[in-house]
Amino acid sequence: MMKKLFILIFLLSALPVMAQTGIGTATPDVSAKLEVNSTSKGLLTPRMTSAQRSAITTPANGLLVYQTDGVTGFYLNTGTSASPVWARLNADWTKTGNDIAYTAGNVSTTGNLTGGNVATSKLSGFVSNVTAEASSRTLTSSDNGMVLRCTAALTLTLPSAGTLPEGFNCMVVQFAANSQVTFTGTFSNRNGFNKTAGQYAIATVLYTGGVYIVSGEMSN
Repeated sequence: MMKKLFILIFLLSALPVMAQTGIGTATPDVSAKLEVNSTSKGLLTPRMTSAQRSAITTPANGLLVYQTDGVTGFYLNTGTSASPVWARLNADWTKTGNDIAYTAGNVSTTGNLTGGNVATSKLSGFVSNVTAEASSRTLTSSDNGMVLRCTAALTLTLPSAGTLPEGFNCMVVQFAANSQVTFTGTFSNRNGFNKTAGQYAIATVLYTGGVYIVSGEMSN
């Protein structure tokens, strides 16, 4: 009887110890199921290639691995076991106070980029893309926001209405005395002019409301 009582007391006294597991510490934090403590070594998670990661069967939500090829880094399954969504944990985004910055490569979006939408909202630190144009061509959506520096006499054709996005705009510069730019297609301006006026003349092309408007330093 005493033997059974001793075993029962031993098991009961061991319960608090079994609640948490410590590696490198005899007193793991009460909030942690597992605590690894070291001042000279780190924690090494499973390392694998992208193909190996993708081949994991029914990965649990929250599963973490380190990918060794492609875009290397820690990947976390933010989806479900049936439909995994692997998201890379990275330090490319940095936050300083109220500012956030991307430190690697370019940032792109397929939706809208919305600012403060007030009079004091500003877009700074950007310059316009400039291309040197030496031959006639048709404007395309990739010309949106561009400065077209024309170094030879040429013709710029405006495509049919609806081809370019609403709000399309670009700036055209006649860069030399003999590089007059002629605009063709259906467009409007106040004087019915269709050519730039001379060296360093600037003309703008705006598409809005189904109408191309070409204005600026124009002549015939």
